[in-house]
Amino acid sequence: MKIYLAKADTIADYSDMAYAKLTNYRKKKTDKLHVELARLTSITAGLLLNYATKDYLNAGSDEDFGIDSSSVAAADFEATNALKASAGLGAIFQANTAFLESSITEISSDELFDAYDPAYDFEIEELGQGKPVFKERTDLYFNISHTANIVVVVMARKPIGIDIDGNRNFSDRMIDKFYSKKEAQWVYGNELRKSDRFFNIWTMKEAFSKMRGDGIARTILNVEFLHDTDQVECIFNGEKQDVLIEEQEYYGYKIAVIREA
Repeated sequence: MKIYLAKADTIADYSDMAYAKLTNYRKKKTDKLHVELARLTSITAGLLLNYATKDYLNAGSDEDFGIDSSSVAAADFEATNALKASAGLGAIFQANTAFLESSITEISSDELFDAYDPAYDFEIEELGQGKPVFKERTDLYFNISHTANIVVVVMARKPIGIDIDGNRNFSDRMIDKFYSKKEAQWVYGNELRKSDRFFNIWTMKEAFSKMRGDGIARTILNVEFLHDTDQVECIFNGEKQDVLIEEQEYYGYKIAVIREA
């Protein structure tokens, strides 16, 4: 698994040239948008997916960058999280038997433009609830998310979802409506970290729904993420899910990634 990030507003000076490089699939999506930042975000998403696909496939490994926590002592796990926390980085969360640790690769607009290679513009189709997948590369999975001017893409060898969100207002009503009782208790349990905890769970819910391809409306009330122990448990329709979870942070924005184990 690998996460790629780019800022949409940095391609503003040559957005027309960048648009010309897009696939017809991405052009159609972009053409529906009339707000300038939304158009730049869509263009950036197309170029970033091309970059990520090329980079990931040329990395020379079919394995995800991850650690099997069944072989990692609890003390080591806690030490790793403490080290990341002291550095201002996102925590790694165990989910059942494993957890992921990856870095974010930030790509400049010049790199996106210069590295573009049409050979990696694989045809995309959308499944029932609109989840985009590569039509012929069934061995390769991707997911895209964006907020403000930031676009993120994740690549993996198994179904995966990603979400980025934060640095915005939210209401207690959202917690009471969309979070389970245990989730709400955890969010309300630390007033100083209430926003962090809210977006921690919110992005996980979004990423889980995108991994499944069900759509957030079909999953948000049926999935919960429990933080009662060092492990984060993902429960869907009352059953514990065998998934891998990672959380990263980028200038106050939470990034959650969830992948099939």
